[in-house]
Amino acid sequence: MTAAKSYALTCLFDAVSARFESDCTDAPNLFGWREPQKHKVTTRRIVWVPGNETGDAGELRAARNPGRNPRSLATLAELFHVRIEAYDPQFVEDERKQYEAVRGLYDAWVRAVYLAAHGTFQILSQAYDISHNERRHGATLIVICEVEAVVPDTAHTVAPVDTGADITSSLEDVDENVIVTIP
Repeated sequence: MTAAKSYALTCLFDAVSARFESDCTDAPNLFGWREPQKHKVTTRRIVWVPGNETGDAGELRAARNPGRNPRSLATLAELFHVRIEAYDPQFVEDERKQYEAVRGLYDAWVRAVYLAAHGTFQILSQAYDISHNERRHGATLIVICEVEAVVPDTAHTVAPVDTGADITSSLEDVDENVIVTIP
């Protein structure tokens, strides 16, 4: 059985999430295409979405860092975008406070990404979401980025549909054998 695959984008997401937790930064990092639509800005959160806003996944480039095992066939300059959303509930009508809230969260995010991926990461563009100009209640900054992702020379094996497991567990003097099958 092959080891679990690790992808640059999900590794970066995990590293930034861990940094936010260790720094006690109060903003969840969420991942996925559906997440941005789940609510209007009334809290602090960062949503990571694969691809740019039009869905472009990125550019396939020549392999970097030869000598890896497995070897690298290519490098995907993988695009993703993040929606950094912040809200200051004490000053709902004060746009300056909403701006400061989102800038503070943006600065924390840039720091975490820099510490996790310096040299393999690039911010391509960033823009405020200005689609809600009246009583916006918070602010959103959309950042389009790319991260260098290795395309390895390994086969992607898939487990057969009828795969099961034979699990043996032991609790001091009691042994239990469980067979798990796919229905």
